Amino acid sequence: MKPSLIICALIAFQFSFNVSAKMKSHYSASKFEPSLVSLPDVNENKVLERLKISEKKRKPAANSNIDESMMSSELKKIINRVHECKSSEDLEDLFTELNKNYDSYPKDVQFYITQALPMKSMRGMVYRLKPMFEKKSKFIHSQVLSWVKDAASSMKVLMPYEHIEAGFEYVASPYISQDGKVVASFKDEKEIQEYIAKEVMPLIVLSVKRLEALDLTDPVVWDQRISFGPKSFGDNVKRFKLIGEFEKNMVLSSAYSSLSSIAVFLAYNIENSIELYKEVGFLYGLDGFGFFNKVDGVSVEKIATVMRKPRFEQTGTLLANSEKWMEYAYTTSLKSIKRLNDAWSMSEEDRKNADSFIFNTGYLSINRDLISENINMANRIAWSKSAESMRSAVTGEVIQVSYHTMFSNPPLDLKEFLPVTFERGNTITRKVSKGIGSGQTLTYRNYSEGMAKSYNVKAFTPYFPNIKTQDDVFKTARVLSHMQGDWLKLIR
Repeated sequence: MKPSLIICALIAFQFSFNVSAKMKSHYSASKFEPSLVSLPDVNENKVLERLKISEKKRKPAANSNIDESMMSSELKKIINRVHECKSSEDLEDLFTELNKNYDSYPKDVQFYITQALPMKSMRGMVYRLKPMFEKKSKFIHSQVLSWVKDAASSMKVLMPYEHIEAGFEYVASPYISQDGKVVASFKDEKEIQEYIAKEVMPLIVLSVKRLEALDLTDPVVWDQRISFGPKSFGDNVKRFKLIGEFEKNMVLSSAYSSLSSIAVFLAYNIENSIELYKEVGFLYGLDGFGFFNKVDGVSVEKIATVMRKPRFEQTGTLLANSEKWMEYAYTTSLKSIKRLNDAWSMSEEDRKNADSFIFNTGYLSINRDLISENINMANRIAWSKSAESMRSAVTGEVIQVSYHTMFSNPPLDLKEFLPVTFERGNTITRKVSKGIGSGQTLTYRNYSEGMAKSYNVKAFTPYFPNIKTQDDVFKTARVLSHMQGDWLKLIR
């Protein structure tokens, strides 16, 4: 699940630096409230206890012989069912049955369901999104169409199996909805937000609740034939892998991260975002240069000018129910870091060569110090209610980051992070002072024309308290770019 938890202020800051309405938007992402996707109550002591027990069992000798006999008969039957799926309708029937009977299945089947069920919200997604792209941007339409065609071609060459084709059909094709009609396409960005809130998010939360309750101190088996078909892995080499508490917590960390990203997405207005993307693409000639346009390069100033057009005034502004969504985003971001931290801490002292598991913690010993440093930094900054320092090992410069404020007092309009003044002058002249031709004046293009020169400092200060001047804005961007291991990816 990569987007990379999206931290709105950091992402906006880095975006504005690289590409360079104080009233909340008039509509809410939906009447759907975060309370309807409530997170499970978790006994953290039990989480650590399970991890400790699980880690003692990650011994290579004890897990060197994994075979089909370690799988439940129910999982074997379901794998056969998956391979028998020949259409999207077959897959839908299977997903519905698995979800309905979840509590009656053994643990290996339950783990599989937690990973497969979120796909249910992706049914017909390509078909439903297609009209929006067709109408609003030739470039985006071409990009999406090219990606889907490439995926279809790769599938037919690399995984020419009927159940894989059924999976592709599940995501790409229309289907008949419960009212007996062909499922409707999305009309606008707001409708996409509502669908994600009402359909995508609940399935992820359901998987999280089930994973938190699932005890994998005794690991379960993952059969890679699920993906590659009944004739794959004929000699059984590398066919089976084990999944224990470490793997479960890594999956949970990713799931909580996705929930945080979605919550931030629901807190902000994305009206006209496709149109905005189209206009920025137009600057690059991606939808055509236009009759009067010339090839002049794309500067930060040009992009900022497009983003500040009146029709994009509401794009990137907080929605009416943003407070609850940002609080939800903060909570899930902390849960994501905690699950990652717990799993890492339990395996840190003795990193065995657990190659029989999907996630080999022994391999991580190579980068142990770097990973530990980044996780410690993420913990320190994320849990603090005040500003924390970050130091560049390259320049020695120090900045302050107030992570909590990004959620408790999020920016009202992300466009406030755009630069306000820009470099001027389209040419540079210099005089040759040495050698042949000394004394002559050379003229060449000023490639810095249009780059950001100044920002609205007050927009940054709540989240980066060290920013008092224009130079501090650039220093903050510099230090963030120097952070070893890119710790921000731990809180994406």
